Amino acid sequence: MQSRKIIGLLVLITLLALYCGICVFIAVQFLPDSKLAELIFYPVAGVIWIFPAMKIIRWMQSTSEVD
Repeated sequence: MQSRKIIGLLVLITLLALYCGICVFIAVQFLPDSKLAELIFYPVAGVIWIFPAMKIIRWMQSTSEVD
């Protein structure tokens, strides 16, 4: 079970770094030069990553052991 947490942590950190890079790329390349667009984009992008992270954390906490 300890290895599951270590693997999950490494996957979570890697995917979060990749997601941040993708968000920055999208913001620089595609967002118009508008404060309103930034006001909408950044909170939405900040919330979206939570859903895959929840799945990874649930997998990390699940146990395959039979009590």
